[in-house]
Amino acid sequence: MRIGVVSDSHGNLYMLEKAIKMMEPLDLIIHLGDDYRDIIKLKEKYKLPIEYVSGNNDFGTEKIAEKVINIRGKNIFITHGHRYNVYYGIDSLYFKALEVNAQLVLYGHTHVQDINNSFGVVFLNPGSVSRPRDGKPGCAMILIDDKGDVDFKLFRFEC
Repeated sequence: MRIGVVSDSHGNLYMLEKAIKMMEPLDLIIHLGDDYRDIIKLKEKYKLPIEYVSGNNDFGTEKIAEKVINIRGKNIFITHGHRYNVYYGIDSLYFKALEVNAQLVLYGHTHVQDINNSFGVVFLNPGSVSRPRDGKPGCAMILIDDKGDVDFKLFRFEC
């Protein structure tokens, strides 16, 4: 299964589409908030299932702060990250991962791409597709094979 992970599009559909096209073909897209409505707008065009959570800039919208999804036996905790103070580290995300028995944690908010494996839990931040704070816009792909083995690809692209 090929899962595209994006975050912090902030209304920039052009850059969001650029990220999606870079990762195609995909089986699922996950948007980690700060204008998750962008991915809903593109859902029909790409005819893909989507998962999303709200971020701190998703005003006047349905508030889904976090969720756990299971794909091929892997529990994936998805959140925007602002409620976990991710600017100061991922400790609180680690404890949440233990609480919900997650093997993968996906978060955004910092606009900085990062991948980190701590004590058997993988933490992935795809960066921001529209307003990166670490250079170039970013996105990520998770590959989960039929056996449940997981691999990751991080992408950077030009504005």
